[in-house]
Amino acid sequence: MMCLRKIFLILFMSAFTISCDNSYNSSNVIVKIYGYAEYDCTENKYRLIKETPIIPFLKVNKWYSHKQFHEAHYEDTIKPFKDMPMSEDSLKKIAPTLELSNKFLNELITGVDCENPKDVLF
Repeated sequence: MMCLRKIFLILFMSAFTISCDNSYNSSNVIVKIYGYAEYDCTENKYRLIKETPIIPFLKVNKWYSHKQFHEAHYEDTIKPFKDMPMSEDSLKKIAPTLELSNKFLNELITGVDCENPKDVLF
C-alpha cells in the first residue's frame, strides 16, 4: 500500500511539474514566417526554426526579444574586431545600434499581422 502511494505521488508531481512548464505556452499567438522562423505575437519574440545564412547570429529554436536580438546582432558584428586595438568611437561606427537592429528585426517580421494572425507563406 505504501509503495502504491509513492508511485501515485511521483506520478502526480510529474504531471504537476509538466503542467507548470511555461516554456511553450499553447495559448500564445505564434505566426510561422516562410517556414524558417516564427513570431510570437503574445510575447513579441522571434525565433528561427531552421538555420538560414541571412541571420547567422541566431540560434535555432531559441526565442529572442527585441533586446536579445540586438545583443546577438551586436556581438556577431563586433566579433571579428574583438582582439584588435580599437577605440570605443571606432567600435561604435562598426557596431549596429539598437535602432538598426530593430529595423532589421522589423523587416524579418514585416508580413506578420498580429491583429489577424496567419502564417506568412511564399
